[in-house]
Amino acid sequence: MIRLNLILLLALGQAVFSERLALHLATGGRGVVGVPELLGPWVVFALVLLPCWGVLGRALGTRRFLLFWMPFHGLSILLPLLGVALGGFPPRSAYAAWAALTPLAFVLLGAAGGFQAPGAARLARSYFLFAVLAQAAMATVQTLGQLAWLPGILKPVYTWDFNVKVAYQSGNIILGRATGFYLNPNALGVWALLAWWTSCFLLKGTRRWVGCAAAGLTILLCQSRGTLAAFLVSGAGYGLVWMFRLAGRRQRLGGTLGLALGLLALLAVAMPGSADPAGNRLASVPVLGQALERYASGARVLSRGASADANFGERTRYWRAAITYLGGHPFGSLGSTQMVLGVPPDNQYVAALEQGSFLYFGALLLALCGGLRLVTSPRAPSRLLAVASLALMVNGVSAVPFAYPASLLFWLLVGLQAAEQVRRREWAPQEVDPP
Repeated sequence: MIRLNLILLLALGQAVFSERLALHLATGGRGVVGVPELLGPWVVFALVLLPCWGVLGRALGTRRFLLFWMPFHGLSILLPLLGVALGGFPPRSAYAAWAALTPLAFVLLGAAGGFQAPGAARLARSYFLFAVLAQAAMATVQTLGQLAWLPGILKPVYTWDFNVKVAYQSGNIILGRATGFYLNPNALGVWALLAWWTSCFLLKGTRRWVGCAAAGLTILLCQSRGTLAAFLVSGAGYGLVWMFRLAGRRQRLGGTLGLALGLLALLAVAMPGSADPAGNRLASVPVLGQALERYASGARVLSRGASADANFGERTRYWRAAITYLGGHPFGSLGSTQMVLGVPPDNQYVAALEQGSFLYFGALLLALCGGLRLVTSPRAPSRLLAVASLALMVNGVSAVPFAYPASLLFWLLVGLQAAEQVRRREWAPQEVDPP
């Protein structure tokens, strides 16, 4: 039990609190690698890999894992090393290969969890719900502090949070949008997106409602348009599959009505001028008015193109620059794409294409499609991986979700799926979850 708690605390700390821990434990300021990043994979090796090597080896050796997910992990480790050896990148950039071990370590954590007793699963759900509530609470404190509505007892928390951002991210402090325990609201959006679906599929009873409510609040407070788009598309996609493959006739009618209403609402926001009256009335509502304006400007890209939103237009300029660079470097940059173009990538697909050309791009698609193909599975964890894959697939159009610590939750789910495949093949048949 002690080792299990250590494993769960490691996973929680790395996925939720690692950015803050790294900032406080690093020495020398910016650019110095934090202790959690250096020790994380080794702690996993000592706590999980050595004691469970027999079953973990079988889980990671399954044909499905080797085909769909191992190419992405292998190239994520190999490309930075090739960038130093062949691309002229400075030796310090080889750290990206070490950082790429952390997602693989979380696959091991998930696989180990898949072989644990039901009591371990209940404990893991409790830790997960705590993380969801902690992120929502921090996001609420940040939002209330920016509105000057924060009770005095919570002001030290807000002051600490702001001072951390000033000390370590002074050139890119984002106000008006919650970041939770991360430093970027888009990173919080990836967490909230995965947290909502995980709460929906893996929590039960009251815990499910609490987890979904807290994650939904986090989605609102981070005001990430890419997160909202990914949430809506993944919800609509899974809803369609559920209606036609898993639901009964009466459920199918209700689902059809819900999807139709949601589509009409999205079209109303996206069409020029159609939602202006409602937007004008809600503009003065704190948080909600600002969020509605951000979401509406993002939705108008569908009808007006990239020129409808300055932020989206800036991102498309980066995409064009990356494609131009690839035209002169057919094997990609190998190393950091930001070091080549001088700006951070805002698209998971373009970033993969620029760094590793079509080979890395194809590995990324395999990693996402490997989960997506499980959408009709009778087991809830497998369907969760499918919906999470679809959500990250959409979010990757305007962000690089796999660069955020929150995406480690996705790799936990991949590990669970690998373990489940071994259990179905080698152990007694498991009880099937209801759709």
